Amino acid sequence: MEMTQVNQSIDPKRLRLAFQQGALQLIQHKQRLNQINVFPVSDGDTGSNLASLMQAILEETTGESQTVLEVFEKVADASLIGARGNSGIIFAQYFNGIYNHLLKLEETNSVKSFLESVKVAITEAYQAIERPVEGTIITVIRSWAEALSNGEPNLENLLSNALSTAKIALENTPNQLKVLKKNHVVDAGAQGFYLFIEGFTHAFLAKSGLQLVEAKQQKITLDYNEENHAQVTEPLQRYCTEILLDQVQLTKHDLQEHLKGFGDSLVVAVNRGKARIHIHTNKPAEVLAYLSTVGQPIQQKADDMLLQYQVNKQRRAPIALVTDSIADLPAEYLLNNQIHVLPMNILIDETSYIDKITIQSDQFLAMAQRTAATSSQPTLKTVDNLFSFLETRYEAILVITVASKLSGTFHTVKEAAKRRSGTRIEVIDSHQNSAAQGLLVMAANEWIQAGRSFDEIAAAALTKRDQMNILVSVNDLNPMIQSGRIPQAVGRLAKMVNLKPIVSLNSLGDGKLSNFAFSQAGNEKKILAEVIKANEEKIIKRYALIHADELAKAQRWGQELQNKLGFGPSFITDVSTVVAMSAGVGSVAVAYELEEEDVN
Repeated sequence: MEMTQVNQSIDPKRLRLAFQQGALQLIQHKQRLNQINVFPVSDGDTGSNLASLMQAILEETTGESQTVLEVFEKVADASLIGARGNSGIIFAQYFNGIYNHLLKLEETNSVKSFLESVKVAITEAYQAIERPVEGTIITVIRSWAEALSNGEPNLENLLSNALSTAKIALENTPNQLKVLKKNHVVDAGAQGFYLFIEGFTHAFLAKSGLQLVEAKQQKITLDYNEENHAQVTEPLQRYCTEILLDQVQLTKHDLQEHLKGFGDSLVVAVNRGKARIHIHTNKPAEVLAYLSTVGQPIQQKADDMLLQYQVNKQRRAPIALVTDSIADLPAEYLLNNQIHVLPMNILIDETSYIDKITIQSDQFLAMAQRTAATSSQPTLKTVDNLFSFLETRYEAILVITVASKLSGTFHTVKEAAKRRSGTRIEVIDSHQNSAAQGLLVMAANEWIQAGRSFDEIAAAALTKRDQMNILVSVNDLNPMIQSGRIPQAVGRLAKMVNLKPIVSLNSLGDGKLSNFAFSQAGNEKKILAEVIKANEEKIIKRYALIHADELAKAQRWGQELQNKLGFGPSFITDVSTVVAMSAGVGSVAVAYELEEEDVN
C-alpha cells in the first residue's frame, strides 16, 4: 500500500525493510564514525558500537512480522541486547520508548500512531542520560522527531523534511560543542543516527520493487595522523563499562541514583525487566558488584579508554601488539607500552566476569572457596571489535596468544583474522602461558620498539617461544587435575602419595609434571635449583615471578634468585584469574627467558 496520508496504515514489511536498510547504511560507514569520534572521549569506537547495535537489529528482523508493533518489539529487544557505547544505549532507549508508547495505543499500525510515538519517545531517550548534552545524538533525534510532528498531512513530505531538518541539526553540532569545533568534526553518534534515518527514509518511501542493498565490507585503509584529536583531553575515568542486566526491579531513575557516584557519562536504558547500563568509571569491578545485587548480569564489557586515548594521541609504533589476559604482565607495563589485551571470561554461579577488569585473582580466590567457576576464551565478536579499532590506527597487528593446547583463544583469533582485509594480522601460538607468555610479549614489544620489520618480528617470536620456560609450585594438585591442565593419571597418583611435582609446559604447551619432591619446601628448592642450572647452561636473559595470593613467598624467591643470578626479576605480579583457577591459592611460579646462544 502506498503511504501518503497520516490516517493510513503502515505496511509492516516495508517498515521492517526500512529498519534493515537504515542498519546497513550505518554499518557501511562505521569506520568513518570511529575516525570522527571525539566526544565524550576520543576512544574511536562509536562506529563499531553502533554497528554492533545495527547488526543485532538485522539479525532479529530477518523473519516476517505481521504488525508494526511486532516490528518495533523485535527492534526494541534487539537494541537493548545489542547496544554498545553511549550513543548506542541512547539509540536503544529511543527505540524502546517508541515501542512502549505503541503498546498504550489501540491502533498500532497507523501512520498517526507512528508519528505520535516517535515524538513521545524523545522524553525516554533524554531520561536515559544522567546529564544530557546538546550537540550530540540526542539533539538530532529530537530535531528529527519534532519535524515529523509539524502538521503536514503527507507522510512522504514529512519524512523527507524531517531528514533535511536532522541534517541541519547534525551540521550544527560543532557550534554546540567546543570539542567538535576544535577537531573540525560533527558528533559521531549524531552522524550515526543521521545515517540510520537516511537509509530508513529512502527505503520507507520507496514506491515499488524495494530490495535490500547489502552493505559491502569496505577495504580499510590506514588513516592515521598523530595530530588527530589533538584537542581532546585525557579521560578522567579509565574504563567504558557496559553491563546488561536481567530480572531488574528498579526503575531507570533508581539505577541512575545508585550508579552516579561510580563515574560519569552514565546512560541507563530499562525495559521489561532488562537494563543496559553504560558508565565511564575507574571502578568497573565495584560497578558490577553493585549491579549483581539488583539484577542478573548477562553481558558486559569494559574498554580501556585511557589506552585508546594514548594510541589516538600518539601511538608508540606502527605495529599493534595484542595478547590475552592469561599473559601475566604488570598493568603499568601494558599501558605504558600500549599493549592491547583480549580478556578471558570467568563464570561464577550465573555471573560472568572480565579477567583482570571486573575481577582480580585475589577476589576470585576468595569467591572460589564458596562456589565453582569456569573460564572461557574471548568471543569472536570481542576480537572483531578490537581489530576494528586497531586496523584504522596501525599498519599491522601481531597477536601472541596463550598456548593453543590450553585454550581455544588462538583458533578464535585466527578465525577473526581471516575475516579482515586491508591490514596484515599475524597470530602466534606462544606455546606458553602466564608469565612465560608475558616474557614473550615483552620480547616482541622490544623488537617492535626497535623498528624491526613485521616479518622479522613474527619469525623471531616463533623461535623465541622455545626459549621460554615456566616452573610452578602448587599447594594442591586438585585444581589442575580438575581443569585438565596436567596429565590426569600422573596427577592423581602424585596426589595420592602426597608428592610435590614441578608443574611446567612441554614444547607444544601441554602441561607436564617432573622432578617430584616429598614436601613443599623440597619442591621449591628443586624449582630454584632448576633455574640456576638453566642459567649455567644457557644464560637466562630475564625472569619474572607470579603468585596466587602469595606475594611474600614470591618476593623471597626473587631475592634468592637475585643473589644467585646477580640480577633481579623483571617483575613480580599476581596471576590472572584464569591461571589462579587452575593453579589454586598459594601457588608461585618463576618464568624465564634464555639467551639465544649456548654458553658452551
